[in-house]
Amino acid sequence: MIRIIVIVSLFWVMPIMLSGIGLPGVHGSNAVAEEKKTRRVPALREQTYKKLAEAQIMIDPESMPREEGEPPPEPTGTPQDAVILLKEMLERRGLNSYEKAQIWNTLAFAYYTLEDTPNTIHAYEQILAQGTISEALEQTSLRTLFQLYFAEEKYAKSIEYIERWEALKGELDPGVTFIKATAYFQLKNFSESLKNALLVEELAIQTETTIKENWWYLQIVIYSELNDYDNIIPVLEKLILNYPKKQYWMHLAAIYSEKEMDDKALSVYYAAYQQDMLIREQELVILSQRMLNAEIPYEAASIMEEGFESGIIEENLKNMKLLAMAYTMAQEMDKAIDAWRRATEFAEDGEVFYRLAQALSNEDRHKDAVEAYRASLEDREIKNVSDVQFWLAISLMNLNEWDEATRVFRESGKDPKKAKMVNQYIRYIRGEKNRLAELERMRREG
Repeated sequence: MIRIIVIVSLFWVMPIMLSGIGLPGVHGSNAVAEEKKTRRVPALREQTYKKLAEAQIMIDPESMPREEGEPPPEPTGTPQDAVILLKEMLERRGLNSYEKAQIWNTLAFAYYTLEDTPNTIHAYEQILAQGTISEALEQTSLRTLFQLYFAEEKYAKSIEYIERWEALKGELDPGVTFIKATAYFQLKNFSESLKNALLVEELAIQTETTIKENWWYLQIVIYSELNDYDNIIPVLEKLILNYPKKQYWMHLAAIYSEKEMDDKALSVYYAAYQQDMLIREQELVILSQRMLNAEIPYEAASIMEEGFESGIIEENLKNMKLLAMAYTMAQEMDKAIDAWRRATEFAEDGEVFYRLAQALSNEDRHKDAVEAYRASLEDREIKNVSDVQFWLAISLMNLNEWDEATRVFRESGKDPKKAKMVNQYIRYIRGEKNRLAELERMRREG
């Protein structure tokens, strides 16, 4: 089974700066209004506030509030300088828990800006270690930590922080539950992964949230790992309805084929074709072959013809033979003859000339058939020589070429399986020659 890698798009939340101190325009300042008033936090003193603002300007001057068109403030240092300043602040005596949390929060922002993930994680964990902090800051820290741990492929830690975030928030979120389901999948805990993947869909329906494509696709990946193909089918049907991509049509057709539900597989495959999703030669040829096997020959031929016309399908011996067989089965004999004749242009294949000859003889075009049968016999590797000879003799007989027909029948009769039938035809020819000779004698005498 092909292993499918799930790529999760993390919804990164920038570190909330100075949460709870009401600094206008700074990331997360709106969280103050949303914060529950049941949790009291110590005050942030003005001196600490000013130092934090100075550090933030060093980290990202663009993050500071200003009037439209006003340039950002000039930083007094770099993000590295901000780290030094913030570490010095942590060494001050008399800091309360909330001030320490905000210093660590600003440090997290600095480390994130410097792309220092290990220290970013450490800074967020230190925020949570400071005792009483605002609920908004705690939620944001937990959320950022489970995202960072997921990105670092530390899935067990990611799940740990997701569950802490869920407990604090008091409700489940479909997007976060999806990350949790994916983390369990990466840990190969497929039962927990499936439970959470199904919960994602349930939560999305409850909250009237649009179900994202990869939320459903994760279910398919898990069911594939569990070899539960029956449950893949309804999920694929949902994906086809909401995100009608070629890969889902092809996957559904493949599952139906795997379950030997050939009619359904063909229907799905043909539906994809009608939506112009089949754009490769192999796909069109396979569909045509399936149509032929399902005894829908005219549609099989039409698919091939459209492929030739569009240039997707190459005109070669193999493809022309498929087209010719489709027209033959569809009893479109003029088109079949044309296709068999086109096929002979690509190779000196005795089998192809034989098929052409049979199509011609079925239309009583025995003169052309004789020519094609003789071309077939020129192929020394043709396997059914006695068959070709037999039908050549039949066409010769229809042209009243009695002596040549008799000679070819005798060649065919060297095959013991045909000897009895050949002798019957030879006797028939002898009798017919005698009958015609007698008629000629009577005409002359009369």
